[in-house]
Amino acid sequence: MDMGLKDKVFALVGGVAGMGLDTARLLAAEGAKVALIGRNRKRGELRARKVGDEFGADVQMFVADGTVKGSMDEAMAQIVDRFGRLDGVCVTAGTMQTRKTMLELDDDDWEAYFQSHVMVTVRANRAALPHIIAGGGGTIVNTAAYSIRAMKPPLLGYTTMKTAIAAITKNLALTYGPQNVRANTVCPGFIASESAERVMQLAAEKYGLPPIEAINKAMKEDYKMDVALGRIGLSTEIADLFAFLLSPRAGYLTGATINCDGGTQF
Repeated sequence: MDMGLKDKVFALVGGVAGMGLDTARLLAAEGAKVALIGRNRKRGELRARKVGDEFGADVQMFVADGTVKGSMDEAMAQIVDRFGRLDGVCVTAGTMQTRKTMLELDDDDWEAYFQSHVMVTVRANRAALPHIIAGGGGTIVNTAAYSIRAMKPPLLGYTTMKTAIAAITKNLALTYGPQNVRANTVCPGFIASESAERVMQLAAEKYGLPPIEAINKAMKEDYKMDVALGRIGLSTEIADLFAFLLSPRAGYLTGATINCDGGTQF
């Protein structure tokens, strides 16, 4: 199926690893031009070159730190200078960081969560929007988490920030829809990716099983996640959804908050 992505330009914040990198591969395979945004230039350039060579696509790395004021503005301007336009942005940055409850979270924990999740998303969206609007419209895809609909006690800081991201995205859809901008939120479940490797390794050590088998067991016994499909998700499965939402195939879909979690909450 032709997704209508040929020659469109997308910025992927957090695109140098995990779900973001898998999204880059899908977009490149469809003929899109891709800008990976991350903090590690060496790693980003290596991966951009690899994806570009694999698909014969124009894939470039742009360095930015979303926790720093002005950094995203500079990166988005550089992307438009390089490619001539910007059709969409997908933000996948932000990690779980700590597993703490209210009495365990201090002000520094809250500030770290706020900066690495909410402000990275705000700064990326705010920097991209003028360029997207100038090109006649486009798409924004932000990442929250399934836990915004199924609260887990030790994920308070993480889930609070992800809930804010879903609210921000809904507002963008309503505010900028008249300017032909679509905005949607994806809520992944537990996904096998680079950022989850440490958690998977700990589960493997605990249960004496290979990482994938161990985390599937831990999801049910430790995290109390009854997944209908009975397994952890793959980053490529989230990337499939990202690519669809970025594409014209999702042309009438905006303001949605979509779980992609194997059926942890219906």
